[in-house]
Amino acid sequence: MTAVQSPSKAIEKVYVMAGEPSGDAHAAKVIQKALQAQPGLQFRGMGGDEMAAQKVGLVEHISNTSIMGFLEVFAKLGFLWSLFRRVKADILAFKPDRILLVDYPGFNLRLAKWARKQGIPVDMYISPQVWAWKKHRVHQIARDIDRLSVILPFEPQSYKGLDIEVEYVGHPLVEPSPNLIAAQNAAGTEGSTANEEASEAQEKARSASWRKAHGLPSSAPILALLPGSRPQEILRMLPVLEQTAQAFPNHCAVVAGAPGRTAADYATSLPVLFGSTQALYAHADVGVVTSGTATLEAALAGLPQVVAYQTSGFTYRIAKAFSRVKYISLVNLILDREAVPERIQEACTPAVLTSTLKEVMSNEGRAQQKSDQAMLRAALSKEGASERVAKALLRPVG
Repeated sequence: MTAVQSPSKAIEKVYVMAGEPSGDAHAAKVIQKALQAQPGLQFRGMGGDEMAAQKVGLVEHISNTSIMGFLEVFAKLGFLWSLFRRVKADILAFKPDRILLVDYPGFNLRLAKWARKQGIPVDMYISPQVWAWKKHRVHQIARDIDRLSVILPFEPQSYKGLDIEVEYVGHPLVEPSPNLIAAQNAAGTEGSTANEEASEAQEKARSASWRKAHGLPSSAPILALLPGSRPQEILRMLPVLEQTAQAFPNHCAVVAGAPGRTAADYATSLPVLFGSTQALYAHADVGVVTSGTATLEAALAGLPQVVAYQTSGFTYRIAKAFSRVKYISLVNLILDREAVPERIQEACTPAVLTSTLKEVMSNEGRAQQKSDQAMLRAALSKEGASERVAKALLRPVG
């Protein structure tokens, strides 16, 4: 007797889990694309302002969940266990057809294990860094995740031979801007020289307007400082970056305020700009960037940079012992060489950063980073990551 298969069910409700600013931004793009394809979808989950702007009801805001470091996580274990219970109860009450986990593996992989036991299908967008450490997690991921969308070209190899659907969807940071595409289409292909001259004039006007709007000098070169997005990163990195900036009195040092943070998180007399990081990349002359997604963002925006990072001695020793990678910057990991200089832990001092910045700011240093940035864009040239993830998210269940 032939078994009768259950009919497929269209997706109506999706629960989305992001725990950090970058995950919130990437998740919001996927939600936007999914709603364009199916306007009646309902979303709920954990995230930040970007997801909230897509009308997603939040069980918790990422301002409370963006934690990094063994000691820092240990200090918030009570909160995290309470949050885990709340999220599970919220999922059961919402009754989603599918869960989308976005990065944040320490929390999300535990949730995936629980969801599998509840019979709720789970997709994941942005793979845990199994190529860097905890390689054994590939088996757990294959067991608990139905579909995995990865954003680095070498990641599918880590799951070869396992029973899991894995797709390299491209990196969300290289997705084309709709405004840029519209402008290019309007300009057409004729009169390229005139268009280039007009574009250059427009860029100068935009830069002058942006500087004026933020009370910045009209002509001084800008030194962008990105101390990270987590509170403990800002506390540790901001003083180092601020002291480094003092060695460049002819530059205007500007701090990028992270999503979910407020002015109270930045103990500095330097200008702190919120909601303007992409513009800062575009208008800055050079940057010092705390390791994380921002290093890739800056490189793709064409900003010459030095990557800096410090953490507690305990956390660093543990990470060093278990890590299997040569670099901490995504730029260098993708290109498999030190395309952007990394100054980590004991080497992350104002004196060393100053010396390295001067090398990057030289004509030779700028030219090399510009060449490497072109190679980086080529390596991540697959476009439409958010749309690919959204399309997969909407596939029927059953």
